[in-house]
Amino acid sequence: MSRLVVALCATLAGICAACTRTEPVAMASATATTPAKYLYVFAGYSGNAAPGYHAHSMTRDSTRPSDFIAVIDVDSASPTYAQVLRALPTGAGSSMPHHTEMVMPDSGWPFAANAHLIDATYLVDVRNGANPVIAGTLDSVPGFRRPHSFARLPNGDLVGTYQYGNGTVPGNPGALARFTRDGRLVKVTSSADAAFAGQELRTYSLDVSPATDLVLTTSVPMDPAETTSADVAQLWRLSDLSLLRTLPLAPSVGDSSSRYPFEVRFLADGRSALLNTNYCGFYLLSGLDGSAPRVEPVLALSHPQHIGCAVPLLIGRWWIMPVASTREFIVYDVSNPRQLRRVGALAADSTFEPHWISRDPGSDRLVMTAEGPTPAVRLARFDTTTGRLTWDTRFRERAGAPLGVTFDRADWPGAAPGRAAPHGALFSNR
Repeated sequence: MSRLVVALCATLAGICAACTRTEPVAMASATATTPAKYLYVFAGYSGNAAPGYHAHSMTRDSTRPSDFIAVIDVDSASPTYAQVLRALPTGAGSSMPHHTEMVMPDSGWPFAANAHLIDATYLVDVRNGANPVIAGTLDSVPGFRRPHSFARLPNGDLVGTYQYGNGTVPGNPGALARFTRDGRLVKVTSSADAAFAGQELRTYSLDVSPATDLVLTTSVPMDPAETTSADVAQLWRLSDLSLLRTLPLAPSVGDSSSRYPFEVRFLADGRSALLNTNYCGFYLLSGLDGSAPRVEPVLALSHPQHIGCAVPLLIGRWWIMPVASTREFIVYDVSNPRQLRRVGALAADSTFEPHWISRDPGSDRLVMTAEGPTPAVRLARFDTTTGRLTWDTRFRERAGAPLGVTFDRADWPGAAPGRAAPHGALFSNR
């Protein structure tokens, strides 16, 4: 992401209530009915990070130790509850550990964990619970680099976004790629669109709807040297990765809420979706299976207070929005996606800058990660009846300790001591 976004992140009537669902379709493969036992967190050493540090601003530093997958005990009946059981080194340092999958895949398949700066995505096998192993990596994608987000399909295949090409096409657009569950490349399609020739199409996040054979992607630059990118969403056919349309967000008036389309989630009908920008604008994308899709602004949070709307979680009719600048998780009722209704918020303290959130499919628990000068992982509980979000106050390393698990520690079991930035995190009951 650009330096501008990083800096500001330190300081987004025919559709009915039925058009909401629990998670992005491809990311909802886990069918756990019992609470998770383990939490896996992808993290990398941040060194002497300045206040406001974020993985989006990381550059390569050969002096840092290997990045790692942290294993945390989240079995509430365990004597080691809220303890770090292991840190599994990936073998590469300063790789910018980034997105994992949102939900652990079914059938024992390894989960994907993206090391953005080294163009690698690890496949992490967790069948042995507290002792995961790196089972391999996704194939490289000829002509494209900087992987970012991945969605799981019902057959186990993965679809992923790539931010950049090889510089031969004006604007250096990214791509969408598909892999088998064991990491073999099946197909790749460039994000280039003749109607947007020369524009910087920085393919960023995605969601898929197998039922309607559609994929949606967004456009945000992760490279700290970049300050611009096309403010668009792109619509694809899932079955063959054909690019169908590029959908621009109309520039907002009086603020920057249309900048940096960040994350997108399909609604239950598979023909509409909600999108949030990093600058806290919210958009409804409708008619996606027809000849004239629409992109409508439905909400813009006040500026400059609200900057850094990050990775949301959609559970039923509830949209949970981490907001970095205000240190809170805002809960919206999106039953009517043209009129989002705020129902509450969970406040964090000044040391916790929200970014990532995912859920335990077997319980009411959510995991939140925060980087910055005091990196940590916390758990919360969510009431799907009322939309109430509360901190899990029992999840702490010892009595009287701060909430959660700190990632600035001298006792990483299996890895070097030091301050690490946690990013993607997901639960498992294996």
